[in-house]
Amino acid sequence: MVKTTLKIQGMTCNHCVMRVTKALKAVPGVQDAHVDMKKAEAVVTYDESKAGTGKLSTAVVEAGYKVVSSGE
Repeated sequence: MVKTTLKIQGMTCNHCVMRVTKALKAVPGVQDAHVDMKKAEAVVTYDESKAGTGKLSTAVVEAGYKVVSSGE
């Protein structure tokens, strides 16, 4: 398992946090996703053979938010 942090713009409420969390957990291979609105980030644990930062970023964008950076 790999853990990465995505910096996310556009989250303004708990509904946003729930929406991003749901989107990330729906990506095949994601084991866990912890989204923090105050830090404007998501810490995601995933199986590298099934998911990657590209798929995670796409899920966030499709949920209506912007990924400004990703990394370990």
